[in-house]
Amino acid sequence: MKIKYKYPPNYKEIVERFPAVKRMPGVVVTYENVLYVPSGSNIPPDLMVHEETHMKQQNDMGVKEWWKHYFLYDEFRLKQEVEAYHNQFKYAKLHYGRQQSRKILRKIAKDLSCPMYGNIISKDKAKELIKAGINE
Repeated sequence: MKIKYKYPPNYKEIVERFPAVKRMPGVVVTYENVLYVPSGSNIPPDLMVHEETHMKQQNDMGVKEWWKHYFLYDEFRLKQEVEAYHNQFKYAKLHYGRQQSRKILRKIAKDLSCPMYGNIISKDKAKELIKAGINE
């Protein structure tokens, strides 16, 4: 996956659909095989796993169709994000200590339940879905 330190080609559409993104300077976006990191920050390995999941999802469906569904359908967006966050947490559990992986779980559950994704799930439900199938 390539990394570019600029806004993705669909940034305008993203902030139109999710205005909260404009107030979140650390947001990164995968578009095809490129990870866009406008803030220029480093990407930790667990987040790279998350974004690689989106790259695969987009490649399987077609990037334009994937983004169309992502913008229009809450259920689709939730499913895509749960898969990506699940993979991210799974990576954290395998490669980081227990305390660090729990901290990551709290953060990503909070992220999944925030306005960035359209407030589509509660934090507790997000945590439950992210952990599903992973022995804690």
